[in-house]
Amino acid sequence: MITIKQLTNTTVKEIHQAFAKAFADYEEPFDLTIEQLKYMIERRGFKAELSFGAFAGDELIGFTLNGIGILNNELTAYDTGTGITKAYRKQGIATRLFEESLPVLKQNHVTQYLLEVIKTNIKAFELYKKADFEVLREFDYWISPIDLLTIKTDESNSNFTLREITNPDWDQFAAFQDFHPSWQNSKEAIIRKMNSFKFASIFDGETLIAYGIIEKHTGDIPQFGVSNNYRRKGLGTALFSWFAKTSESGNLKIINTDFKDNGIKKFIESMSFKPGFGQYEMLLKI
Repeated sequence: MITIKQLTNTTVKEIHQAFAKAFADYEEPFDLTIEQLKYMIERRGFKAELSFGAFAGDELIGFTLNGIGILNNELTAYDTGTGITKAYRKQGIATRLFEESLPVLKQNHVTQYLLEVIKTNIKAFELYKKADFEVLREFDYWISPIDLLTIKTDESNSNFTLREITNPDWDQFAAFQDFHPSWQNSKEAIIRKMNSFKFASIFDGETLIAYGIIEKHTGDIPQFGVSNNYRRKGLGTALFSWFAKTSESGNLKIINTDFKDNGIKKFIESMSFKPGFGQYEMLLKI
């Protein structure tokens, strides 16, 4: 008999065991250590008491790991990871997890549910559409070994100075963004793991004109931006040169850029990044 219950009393070790089994045959490699899984879900705002598991006896065989936060002034649940171990698939367990979690989320004043689904996972996408999720945005995904990138820097303008900083000017950063960052790339997600990130700002004199943020141990770039008045002056490539020097992983990756933003797409492609599988961002009002 399969029972659904909150993960309040479930250890990270148990979650990791189920996670590893559920994603062993996933399209994108998702082989995380316990420490990496713990870090990932904490960065995304994981709340065990509002996350849910499917149990066969005492064994966790399916799960939905939810992050909780504010999106557009509403308390929101974000699906950080849903998976079913292979032996228990095609039994409606994922649907049960979702349906039985909604009343609990509502009781805890959550008013909307946000998730991302990889574009190649057509079955999951259709299930979410059937459950009345709406597509908000399409995202691109980019990754490359640093030694395969072509980053040409322009050192000719001595008025522009790149400095590493420790106190981000979040309001000014937001003014440089062409689109709102996805959940995992948001200011809130970065602040949760502040010590894992490095920040750079570029100044014209003392005027902030560009910024970049990198998760140094993975090479993940959650945010970067350039003031509208300073574009096409080499500031983007200067940031990516700094990213390449700062990454400790040997790779750079940019997850969830807006599919419709052709300017960012052309810029990233110009450095020889290769696209990975894109995603749909989807939302359900509950």
